[in-house]
Amino acid sequence: MGNRRAFLGNLAALTAGGLVVPASLDAAGAEPEPASADWDLTWKERITGDFRAVFDCPVVNDGAGLWRAADWKRSVQAVYGDAGRQASSVLVIRHEAIPMIMNDAFWDRHDISKQDRIKSPASGKHVRYNPFSARPDTPERQRAFTLDGFIAGGGIVLACNYAFGLMVSREAKKQKVEFGEAREATLQSLIPGVILQPSGFFAVIEAQRAGCHFFPASA
Repeated sequence: MGNRRAFLGNLAALTAGGLVVPASLDAAGAEPEPASADWDLTWKERITGDFRAVFDCPVVNDGAGLWRAADWKRSVQAVYGDAGRQASSVLVIRHEAIPMIMNDAFWDRHDISKQDRIKSPASGKHVRYNPFSARPDTPERQRAFTLDGFIAGGGIVLACNYAFGLMVSREAKKQKVEFGEAREATLQSLIPGVILQPSGFFAVIEAQRAGCHFFPASA
């Protein structure tokens, strides 16, 4: 009983001091290799350095999740200088936010803005393109806050395959083809650099396993 009481006392002291005890001793062990090649997990190798965060984005909310993921990376660099240049920012797009990962042609073909009631944050109006991707006239200082600009700057964008299936279903209905054929076509409509994962919650947890701090980004 004495040993148990001492252990609990030490644990309470560590918690009060802001230290986190690993949930499992396996956390310090070797990373298991994926048994399937169906999913790209190489993005985890890009999560390095002392500053790591994953931003969960289940709703569009004027692109708030994207903005926060990009601004956090900028803020770390501004505050810590060279030490913050390797900040790893992971954005997980899932659920209702999934149209954000589709290119302009897909938005136009399916009239996403009007059908999903997503207006351009800049104009407050419905548009025929993805308002979260960079435009030819996007000022350089704002490009980091677009999806493709975030990716170009080293940000990691993961997307929920379940939610992506809804985009595939729209394409299948529009083109009057089978789901499998529509999926191949819809994959070509992803913004380059977006990485599909089995689910959004899988992606969030994998990022946390890679050392990222979690932030609910689109609320």
